[in-house]
Amino acid sequence: MTKLIALRASPTLHLYQSILSVEEKRLSAVNSTLNHGKTELLHALGLTQVEPTDHAPKILHTFQRLDYMKAFVIETPNPAVAERARELLEPDYLVLPDLRFTLPMPEIFRRYARRPRGEPYWPESSGVALAHQQDILGQGVLVGVLDTGCDADHLELRNKVIDFRYIPLDPTSDAVRTCRAFDVDGHGTHVAGIIAGRHVGVAPAVDLMVASVIESETLHTSLERVVIALNWMLAKFQLEENLHKPTIINLSLGFLPEWIGQGQAATVSRGIQQILNTLVVDYNVLPIVAIGNDGPGRMRAPAYFPETLSVGAVDQHLQPAPFSGGGRSPLVPENEPDLVGYGVDILSSLERTIEGRSVYATASGTSMAAPYVTGIAALLASMDPTLQGQKLRQHLLDHAVSIDAPSDRVGAGLARFG
Repeated sequence: MTKLIALRASPTLHLYQSILSVEEKRLSAVNSTLNHGKTELLHALGLTQVEPTDHAPKILHTFQRLDYMKAFVIETPNPAVAERARELLEPDYLVLPDLRFTLPMPEIFRRYARRPRGEPYWPESSGVALAHQQDILGQGVLVGVLDTGCDADHLELRNKVIDFRYIPLDPTSDAVRTCRAFDVDGHGTHVAGIIAGRHVGVAPAVDLMVASVIESETLHTSLERVVIALNWMLAKFQLEENLHKPTIINLSLGFLPEWIGQGQAATVSRGIQQILNTLVVDYNVLPIVAIGNDGPGRMRAPAYFPETLSVGAVDQHLQPAPFSGGGRSPLVPENEPDLVGYGVDILSSLERTIEGRSVYATASGTSMAAPYVTGIAALLASMDPTLQGQKLRQHLLDHAVSIDAPSDRVGAGLARFG
């Protein structure tokens, strides 16, 4: 079976629209749908249009329209049909293979049957306690998480209404499901707890959207599932009450450049950049991405793309974690990560027992550092809603706590509120 992801090559917003407000930009992007002529050409090729939410028998030759991501997803067992679809869409669309992404696996050091109490969960230098004392808890900020899912009934999260979507392995044959949030791995629950946990979270009052895209058995996902999840999140801007809200998307997934063949590297790079441009330029969303746990000198895409805020990990003494990635970006003459977050022995929600008791755990990884930074960004945007997108990114960089370590280990320093 061949799967292709086609991304619109030209930007949604034209130069004159750069003066638009955030709300006007988002409204323009939401109302700018895909090329209907291309849709008819795909129909004429014998491809059947399906929706990710359809419960339908398996159809061999299909395509999906993802209007908010400005993308088509094409699936066919016939290589000739796939090649003809590529010819029909190019050069208006960048056509990519269905890339594989993986989770940078963290280390879990200790589990707790109940929440440990006593010491503050976040060091004073984070500014989290200061924000909470001022009743700044992330109110009015949308935060999206792409991960293994989220246990909505964990003690840390059960008082929140979590907007949840499960993106299955094959979205064209199994319906994308909106249901009460679940997580069969625990990683996504740990990440969500760091961001928005009632007791341990950095920004417990954010509006949380969680897409389950990573399988617990393999910790892998695909570009198809990622773009479907992002399309679902961007569809939230159809609602007028969301048009003005600061929006952040947390990603703890990526791929190493060597996984991509040399013949596809340039196209893949342009395609990933177009996805990020859709988020950043069209919708003024800030993508915050874990740099990876592959150690110094190595880093994962899309963290090293300039449109993202890439995050490495330090311990509570601000020492770079040995596993934290970094180095010279292969795209621009800059070092990565952009900054760091606390990512060693981080306490958060994990799972529940069969009796329904909430289990906590400490874990280490850039997957823990990225949601810490996401929480800090949410606190800042909650305090000042004009801090959105790249403006919020720059504020985080400008106000980071300086760390005496090379920039390819810690970037601008520790993200903090203040």
